[in-house]
Amino acid sequence: MIIRTVSGDIAPSLLGRINYHEHAFQVSPLLSGDELQDLDKSAAEFKHLAGSGFDAYVEATPIGLGRRVDLIAEVSKRSYLQIIHTTGVHKAEHYSQDHPLLQLSVAQLRELFAFELLTGFIADDANPTNLRSESQNIKAGLIKFGVGSQAISQFESRALEAAAVVSNQLGVAIMVHTEGGHLVHEVLDKLESAGCDLSRVAIAHLDRKPEFSLHKEVAARGAFIGHDGAGRTKYWPDETLIKLFSDLVETGHADKILLGADVARSSRYVEYGGSPGLAYLGEIFIPKLRAATSDEIVMEVLTKNPQNWLAFTP
Repeated sequence: MIIRTVSGDIAPSLLGRINYHEHAFQVSPLLSGDELQDLDKSAAEFKHLAGSGFDAYVEATPIGLGRRVDLIAEVSKRSYLQIIHTTGVHKAEHYSQDHPLLQLSVAQLRELFAFELLTGFIADDANPTNLRSESQNIKAGLIKFGVGSQAISQFESRALEAAAVVSNQLGVAIMVHTEGGHLVHEVLDKLESAGCDLSRVAIAHLDRKPEFSLHKEVAARGAFIGHDGAGRTKYWPDETLIKLFSDLVETGHADKILLGADVARSSRYVEYGGSPGLAYLGEIFIPKLRAATSDEIVMEVLTKNPQNWLAFTP
């Protein structure tokens, strides 16, 4: 079993404490004015993440959204973080209507995802049918797709099916972007019907809907629960999320929680002039989780859980 980082394959036990969801670079029509494009600023911000108690993170920017595979190894070098980079696509609204990704079939998406996992990242995100790599052996370590809040679009359905097939074939993890916890069971139903092992799946942003029953249901189905709303008072105060975390621990579901913050905006990164920054999770939120549960539980969530999610046999 290995975990595939941008620096190469490593044993899961060597990864340390993992933030399961962040972005060093990101550009989207939905995030105008909040782009992450500066190497020096992003690398410095992720050095803050490392200083707050993390050893690794998952780079969750998928194809076509300003990811910089040519720079990501430098972020790893400067921040001293191991980075697991995703392949995959986001929900349809994150792309311009004429983006070529939106026209790809299930077979083309499947081929694209597998190529980035096995060979290397494509050289040109604007031309996703040209399966040519210049990433110097930097390969993806998981697949991501996203869905909206009202219904799963045709493009999102194709991406879901492609991700399920490739995960089945290669045993790799899947990250699912959800809008405030909507359509979660619909996504899991479709993945399951495609033969996907739900223990390979993480549902991101589920704590935007801090309903204990929903989180317990997702965990019972075998999927991982992505908690990444720390410091987002526009959604819920930290106290609400800590209570949810504690309730899941008390009912035996600690082994299905993943922790991140998805800060993801220049207006939220200290090095870009924003706040609260990447250090908030480790310096402010996680000590509150430890006080509410235990050091041992929190360490398991930061190490063992993401290792179980991400590890696969190539």
